[in-house]
Amino acid sequence: MNKKVNQFVRKKKKKKLIKRIILGLFVFIIGIIIFIYKAPFFNLKEIKINGLVTISNESLQEKLKYNIGGNIFTLDYNEIVNKLKENPYIKEVKISKKGLNKININIIENKVAYYIENNGNFKIINNEGIIVEEVIDISDRTLTKISGVDVANKKLGESISDNMELPKALDEFYTLIENMPEGQNFSEINLNNTNNIICYIGNVEIRVGDRENLLDKINLALNLINQGTIAKGYIDMSVDGVPPVMKVSE
Repeated sequence: MNKKVNQFVRKKKKKKLIKRIILGLFVFIIGIIIFIYKAPFFNLKEIKINGLVTISNESLQEKLKYNIGGNIFTLDYNEIVNKLKENPYIKEVKISKKGLNKININIIENKVAYYIENNGNFKIINNEGIIVEEVIDISDRTLTKISGVDVANKKLGESISDNMELPKALDEFYTLIENMPEGQNFSEINLNNTNNIICYIGNVEIRVGDRENLLDKINLALNLINQGTIAKGYIDMSVDGVPPVMKVSE
């Protein structure tokens, strides 16, 4: 009888101990959570922004300054990403914690290489056909003129055209622009008809037709120009399967 009583007492004590341990762990975890949320050294002190090319660090820091002092674990990172993406120059944003009170923001900018003249102003266009800026002077920039597209009623952040082929053409031309030989560049690209694209290198008009084999077409035109075969006139490569037609002007 005493043995059974002793076993019952031991079981009861064991259950009480387990309950106390669970309660203690619960209180400990709650304490840690409160400590993390309230301790001042978890408050954000520094935001480091990487990957900027055309955007100033100061302008983005100004946009994010209200996050300084907030707890690094309770920051709304989606809100920060969305706030930064309001800038049409920005394509991608990735945020990572650095230590206890710092964050790194890595930015991939949209590629900006074009402009469209409109009523004396210049609308700056990225490789996706989005208007990212409107300025009154572009003399300090190396940009390629886009013609044949009406942007009179287009605003910042909007696409210059509803034609889905146009951004693809701009993106392919951007790759070409990045790899053009020194001293040569596209002075103008006419995108009035994406099936009949016309571009200009110096005094040579290049009728490339659609985007198909664009790299090969431009390489051929550059070879003819660099070999001195043509310095002024036009090269017509717009008809697939037909050899280029060239007319040299004096």
